[in-house]
Amino acid sequence: MTATIEDAARHYAARDLSQAARACLEILQIDPLHFDALHLLGVICTNQGQYADGVSYLLRANAIRPNDARLQSNLGSAYGAVQRFDKAVKSYRLAMTLNHREPGLLNNLGLALAGMGREAESIDTFQAALAADPSSDPALYNLGRAQAAIGQFAAAEAGMRRLLDRLPADASASRMGDIVSELARALIEQGRALESLEVLRAAAAARPDIETIRWHESLVLLLLGHFTEGWAAYESRWLAPNFDKEHEDFRVLDLHLVARQRVLVTEEQGRGDVIQFLRYIEPLATRGARVTLSVYADLLPLAMELPAVELVLGPGENEAQYDQRTSIMSLPLAFHTDFGTIPAEVPYLHVPASRLGRMSHYLGPATRPRIGVVWSGSPASHKRSSMPVAALEPILRRPDIEFHCLQKSVLPSDRAWLDRTRLVTTHEAMIRDFADTGALIEAMDLVITIDTAVAHLAGALAKPVWIMLPFNPDWRWLLGREDSPWYPTARLFRQTEWRGWDNVVQRIARALHL
Repeated sequence: MTATIEDAARHYAARDLSQAARACLEILQIDPLHFDALHLLGVICTNQGQYADGVSYLLRANAIRPNDARLQSNLGSAYGAVQRFDKAVKSYRLAMTLNHREPGLLNNLGLALAGMGREAESIDTFQAALAADPSSDPALYNLGRAQAAIGQFAAAEAGMRRLLDRLPADASASRMGDIVSELARALIEQGRALESLEVLRAAAAARPDIETIRWHESLVLLLLGHFTEGWAAYESRWLAPNFDKEHEDFRVLDLHLVARQRVLVTEEQGRGDVIQFLRYIEPLATRGARVTLSVYADLLPLAMELPAVELVLGPGENEAQYDQRTSIMSLPLAFHTDFGTIPAEVPYLHVPASRLGRMSHYLGPATRPRIGVVWSGSPASHKRSSMPVAALEPILRRPDIEFHCLQKSVLPSDRAWLDRTRLVTTHEAMIRDFADTGALIEAMDLVITIDTAVAHLAGALAKPVWIMLPFNPDWRWLLGREDSPWYPTARLFRQTEWRGWDNVVQRIARALHL
């Protein structure tokens, strides 16, 4: 017997999505233009994470009946899932004009606006959702996230505390974990790291099943310089979202058991992380380990210069045989690292001589002091750490200094300014990997950079480096100090207020006159 849309709806109501989808497909084999089957199948695909298929089916339904409010709402959700936030906003707004203004739709519209970087509009939308339904926890949670995104941390804190106060006792671990993490972040951003730690520890005591709390706690502990507790807690990172799962045979090394052992050390997280902790390879080899090192392709030439490594592997290469396997980010714990035991001797990385010669020939002899600058990094860190190059103009206007861009790429918005002012020489064509970046760094007298991999590389090469830090810095830069125990040649210039780069730039400009 041929399935009907009523059959599909019944299966969907019972959360039997596979049977509901099968019924919809049977209907569409007979009637490819069946609106309800297309609509429901699009919703099912979206619910099952088949987002592209969800968009496709919903668009087919939209071609049949474009003025259906419920369809537009569901199409907006599917577009949001594939991060086409502009199209999601259009669908949600159309649904609203069709008199479909439920709080859930307003909340989703706010999420789409936030995804486009239009946080101020998203805040208004979340507040409208709360006005329609003051009990909407999703709208209150997303409002707090949007407020935090534009620096309204006190408001975000207040909202997260309200959510915690009304959280039911049987709330899921993930729900409570999300709220606590956002509250902890809002406190950190206000310079209240100890309070943030207290909140995280209280949540962990109340709900030991929240896997991510220990990870967030580790970041605060390390930021505060509580290394002994921090490194141990840092191993919980494997439980955090967006982390690769640890290998089954991964372990934190017992340094008493590495002599004559073949130890495979694998890369993890970003390039700066790997560069920072390559300092542990020589001490590991000194303990008698026969080290094989796996790194990202753009770090291979630098890693191959490490004398303590027997073999260096790049991505996709067959792994050599080994007796023990560990992550490079677990080496500080293995070495029981504290302030007095950080392997801070620099340089611990070296640029291949061929790259140095190539860069020296390319640059030619220096006629003025040379300073390398970095003002923007990866897209993930752009809002937090980056700035437009024009913000550095008080520094770059020095006619007695050559300024050189150390970035592998330059944003189009910065390119126009650079072409117009000609205050900084760019070298994108010369930078293929971090060995080329290192060669360029070696040709400089000083490096001025935001918190990015170049900061770590300059420090690892023992080059004088001035690092511009956000108000709430990454844990490795600690709090309240102008130096770094990791890099003896580094000087830290911290924001005194959230996203306040002007004061940082002015202080650096004054320091250059010394």
